[in-house]
Amino acid sequence: MKRRILDAAFDVLRDRGYNGFTTLEVAKRAGVSRGAQVHHFPSKNDLVIAAMEHVFNLSLAYGMNLAKAVRQSEDPVEALIKDASAFYFSDYFLVGLDMLLAADKDPEFRDRAIQVVRNYRQPVEEEWRQVMLRLGFPENKASEILWLTVSILRGAAIRGLWRREPQHVKHCLTVWHDMIAAYLALDTADAPLPAAASLK
Repeated sequence: MKRRILDAAFDVLRDRGYNGFTTLEVAKRAGVSRGAQVHHFPSKNDLVIAAMEHVFNLSLAYGMNLAKAVRQSEDPVEALIKDASAFYFSDYFLVGLDMLLAADKDPEFRDRAIQVVRNYRQPVEEEWRQVMLRLGFPENKASEILWLTVSILRGAAIRGLWRREPQHVKHCLTVWHDMIAAYLALDTADAPLPAAASLK
């Protein structure tokens, strides 16, 4: 029952945004009574936070599994771009962004919302940094590549709210991949990054 409620809560957040979110609509979509819902989630904010934790944990598992699967023979930068793209161009990120913006007027809720986002992104980003270090990336460059890649994808996703340019984004990410390869080659000529492939 809790899983149904959380799935329904996320659907309402996606369809109506935080400001249009009602616990009544969640109960209706989940097919449960209001009493059963309140038993598990006493307030609107409790339900919103729990729903975001639920979907972010799904994204966390995807990102961690992808990072851990990268091997020396593969292209870690392309895998990082794939993971960041999957998150930032997903409903998860857009709903989380809406939640954070709406929570700005409620300090207690804002702090809880920020913590949910941090609990997801920080472990994934640290795992990608560790992957690059294990594969021989210089420590400073691993951190820089991670920070810049995440920032580029996040910015492109936000821009997509008013201007969707999937082919342009794909092209620019390929350019970014090539730029990283050139950047790494400055210090790692003996162990160059694999040639950039067309991003799928």
